Amino acid sequence: MANHWEGSATKVLLALMIAVAWTILAHGPALAGQTQQPAQGQQGQGQQGQGQQGQGQQGQGQQGQGQGQQGQQGQQGQQGQQGAPAAPQVTKQESDDFNALRSEASTGLDPDRVIQLAADFEKKYPSSAMLSYADMFAAAAFQQKGDVEKSIEYGEKSIKLKPDNLMSLIILADLLPTPQAMKAANAADKDKRLAEAEKNANDALQMIASPQFPKQPNETDEQLKKRKDALGSDLHSALGMVHLQRSSEGLTGPDKDELGKAEQEYKTATATADKPNPQDYFRLGEAYSMDGKVDEAIDAFTKASQAGQGGPLQTYADQKIEDLKKRKAAASQPPAKQP
Repeated sequence: MANHWEGSATKVLLALMIAVAWTILAHGPALAGQTQQPAQGQQGQGQQGQGQQGQGQQGQGQQGQGQGQQGQQGQQGQQGQQGAPAAPQVTKQESDDFNALRSEASTGLDPDRVIQLAADFEKKYPSSAMLSYADMFAAAAFQQKGDVEKSIEYGEKSIKLKPDNLMSLIILADLLPTPQAMKAANAADKDKRLAEAEKNANDALQMIASPQFPKQPNETDEQLKKRKDALGSDLHSALGMVHLQRSSEGLTGPDKDELGKAEQEYKTATATADKPNPQDYFRLGEAYSMDGKVDEAIDAFTKASQAGQGGPLQTYADQKIEDLKKRKAAASQPPAKQP
């Protein structure tokens, strides 16, 4: 299976990371030196109160505790519901260090710097609620450098800390089924990695489809839909690769059922994206070719060539088209007469 352009996928992933970073952190802890909010409870206009188990919080930011009694009300506040104990505070220095890491990662210019900042953050704040995001940025930086195994390592660390870290789910779904990741694994590990990639992709798709998926500031409904479609397209592409890899595990040739699933996922990926990734057309062409669907394969490779015009992918796609046309011509020739 061809893997000649996999390095360029890092640019796609980096763009996705920047686009979705705000969304991920919208559910994360408060930054900029603020304290985290309690896990449960309703916020009043003024002061929040908790009952026998919690803490009260004033609308102006001052905190008080109540033991065995209800918290006080603010001037226009409402009494809060009982909630879980308040999460640990985020100090200003921790917030500043994290924002420095996030800012460096968003530029995409120096992955080594991102990796160092992430390592420093982990060492300095080993119990930080933001550690999952620090590992996420490190995973993306390692992928940008082409270090697949390290990227997977940090992506899995991120998910272990926060199973619903959307970007880490996307990173792992993208990387685990790639030829590089498969090459480094034995047969049992290959199956495990493909199963993990499939689960991560489906979990991420569910998060994106959820009505609770948050908007970015000033984002319109149309812009939100385009962003969700772009993320969904990338995840369907990852699922296509999962099935394409599984299709090659057949003992008597390509697994037709897995090829059919791969074709459907790549068709969804290209149909969903506002600007389809030429790599998805190329993979779709590979699946069709392995499935014996020559005309469909030529069409997919043609679209890959057009979308990847001027890059190395165009050359590979054009070569595939030429080979398939020769294959089609040979099949149409009548059998030679026996002497």
